[in-house]
Amino acid sequence: MIKQLWELIDYTINILGQEDVAVIWSFQNAARIDKPYIQLDYSSNDLPDHDWLSNTIDVSGHRIMGSWRKAVVDLQVYADQDSMRLANKLAILLNTEASLDKQQQLDVAIGNRLFFARVPALMNTSQYEDRAIYHFDFMYTETYNEDVGFIATVEIEGTYSGSLVSINDPDDPKNKCNITVSVPYLETQPPGIVGTPDNG
Repeated sequence: MIKQLWELIDYTINILGQEDVAVIWSFQNAARIDKPYIQLDYSSNDLPDHDWLSNTIDVSGHRIMGSWRKAVVDLQVYADQDSMRLANKLAILLNTEASLDKQQQLDVAIGNRLFFARVPALMNTSQYEDRAIYHFDFMYTETYNEDVGFIATVEIEGTYSGSLVSINDPDDPKNKCNITVSVPYLETQPPGIVGTPDNG
């Protein structure tokens, strides 16, 4: 499920619209709840050919990768004889300044309005109930914290050789080579280096 979609619809109708309407998913495996309620469903039908990859790898060897998605939302309002009023109110509220701020906070966007109508739902062989349906494009992003991994520190141990070095005694400390090379992240520096977390 798209958590941002549920959060946006619930915030818009119940906080901004000051209604008391439950928002549920169509595949929610539970007994039918009391009206009014909004039922959400969606189908994804578009995504880019290439995912976005961050060029920043943190000190633990992770980077964020992700991409945008587009889903077609099927939103159904059940509210006795009041379904169309609630659906109309929600459609208008989704374009208010407060709702747009919420969309930006959630990193989502409402796209094209595809279908909006009152379509009564069949309850049994002879009875219908009031229902309003709103279909719209919904853009959002999916991200994944990728464990890239990297070598943060390399330790080199060896022996110097050449005409300028005496190698008569390989055990002589002057002929030994011990070098440690670290990626210059603050977290990898030894205590006492200016700017490390230990000394500010």
